[in-house]
Amino acid sequence: MSQGAISTKKLISIIVVTWVLSLATTLAIVYVWPIIFPINSNQIADEAIITAKLADGTVTSAKILDGTITAVDMADGSIITVKVADGAVTTAKIADGAVTADKVADGAIITVKLADGSVTSAKILDGTIIAADLATGAVTSMKIADGAVTTAKIADGAVTNDKLAAGAIPHNITYAVGDVSTSSTSFEDMPNMSVKITLTRNSTLIIICSAQTRFEGTGTYAMYWRAMVNTTQAQPDSNWIIITESPDYGSHSYTFVYPNVTAGTYTVKIQWRVYQASTIGYVDERTLTVIALPN
Repeated sequence: MSQGAISTKKLISIIVVTWVLSLATTLAIVYVWPIIFPINSNQIADEAIITAKLADGTVTSAKILDGTITAVDMADGSIITVKVADGAVTTAKIADGAVTADKVADGAIITVKLADGSVTSAKILDGTIIAADLATGAVTSMKIADGAVTTAKIADGAVTNDKLAAGAIPHNITYAVGDVSTSSTSFEDMPNMSVKITLTRNSTLIIICSAQTRFEGTGTYAMYWRAMVNTTQAQPDSNWIIITESPDYGSHSYTFVYPNVTAGTYTVKIQWRVYQASTIGYVDERTLTVIALPN
């Protein structure tokens, strides 16, 4: 080997050392370069950062642009109670009809949450309103549907005279004064002793006739009265006899009954006759009262 020539062994050593120094230098540059010369957004190609390049938990709230997360970005059931701030869900965020009965806590709906007039009859459980729930004077005629108050809802003795409308109990009365007479032995109408009465339901008629009576002539002083409803005789249907032992006036009163009268308008009158044609019967002050009691 000539003078100045490098042996193979030394040459290999030089190559190895050079390679190691080069590798170390390269690694140092790779490590230090980003620190000295950081990568900015302009050096990253659009859409270059994909999901696999993001470590779990690296995207914080500050890195998410406000208003960019849509419904499809959220997994079903991902928003749980602790993730919703108190008072964060406003009316506008609740879909119409989305709140069902199961979502409302028992006792959660209080008086101030009810709009005036929002509770209708259909929303009140039958039989649940008691006296204590009603303010004094709260129930007016306009609040009660026609036919809504049944007998069971009226306390015994609660309906006073003031609560009955005029004519609520059908009745009619007539009064006459002045001598009138009959000598007929057949029934005829007693003058001014007739009234009309109109019924809207099945009823029983109570018929009361009172009069001052006297006789003239000879024979038995006997007078018969009967009450007629249209053309039918009221009960008792036998003749009612009035006997006066003297020609002086005496007072007499009789009551007749006509049961089970259907709705309609009726004429009620008193008829009379004497026992013997030789006598004359008189009446002076007299009244006829007819009252209809509902069946």
